[in-house]
Amino acid sequence: MPSGTGGQLALTRSDSLYYSVQSVDRWHNFVSESVEHTINELEEGAITGYKDAPPSYKGLDSAAGDITLEPDPNALGDWMRAVFGQSSGTVLMQAGSTGANSQSLGAGKPVMQHRFLPIQTAVDNRNFLPAYTMMIYRDLGSAWFYQGMCAYGIEFNIAANALVGATVNLMARKVERYAQTTSIAALSKRTGSRPWIWDQASIQVSSGQVGLGNLVVNQNYESLSIGLQVPVEGVVLLDGTKYNAEYQINDFRRVSLNGTLSFRSQEEYDAFIAYENRSLRATLRDTASQSLLGNPASAYYPTLQIDIPQTKYLSWSAPIGGPNRIQATFTGKAERDTTSLYMIEALLTNVTSSY
Repeated sequence: MPSGTGGQLALTRSDSLYYSVQSVDRWHNFVSESVEHTINELEEGAITGYKDAPPSYKGLDSAAGDITLEPDPNALGDWMRAVFGQSSGTVLMQAGSTGANSQSLGAGKPVMQHRFLPIQTAVDNRNFLPAYTMMIYRDLGSAWFYQGMCAYGIEFNIAANALVGATVNLMARKVERYAQTTSIAALSKRTGSRPWIWDQASIQVSSGQVGLGNLVVNQNYESLSIGLQVPVEGVVLLDGTKYNAEYQINDFRRVSLNGTLSFRSQEEYDAFIAYENRSLRATLRDTASQSLLGNPASAYYPTLQIDIPQTKYLSWSAPIGGPNRIQATFTGKAERDTTSLYMIEALLTNVTSSY
């Protein structure tokens, strides 16, 4: 009987919506997936004198869904590049400088810091975001290959007393089935690949004066979610196929915020009613000894830093729900910063050479 424990998920960069790829090389641990292959129904509407359902025909053939993760610091960059649209890397420590964990990490891997900024120009005239092929094997028979896959959203969820989670939203142009690409070993845990835990998070917010240089640690957060959504939609053309021909951006890109605070101050409420801009930084850093990257003297660790130069509260409330303690909940958004010239930036430190 197939079970989720036998499932596998992997990606490869296809760089075209139209390529049909039959193998993958970037393996990912995941918690769950809800990717569904859908076929639209086209039903005749003509009145024929009968009360029964009329004939129907096959319409648009596509797939879409979500992937739920406990982010692996070494693999996360694939999803981030897919949603942000680009990445660049800086070598923090050259290959061969690894220390006590070098055997676990694999010989000759440099310590890298990857920078993710949302793209402003489409990757090509058919697709705003990069195209991938994704394989999902469901522990039986052939694997599903989602060709021309576009990941258009990612949300990070940081909550007290929990592992950090993430959800990726995606859609694919075409679904095919091929033999499974087997690589159980690629899914096994490696040094530097542990998920982040809530007590490894630091949330910093500016107070009064906006700017990433004016950040102050705020320890009142009980949860914080940061989401990046790129409003990409499929475009169907008269091209003789039943598939989307393009994935084009169709609105403004958005960054959403929501969370819960232990109600200890009215400072956030003051910012809400003033409609005041604030800067925010969320940092996840695993400083466990077994997660050390590179030479121990350099102290690099798996780290994700998300910077949002300008945020605004959209809602704020602290209702009394009974005799229990009061919590404040909020939603917010980000706006493009005219100084840094971006809305959101992410820095990821790991031992993956490139994305």
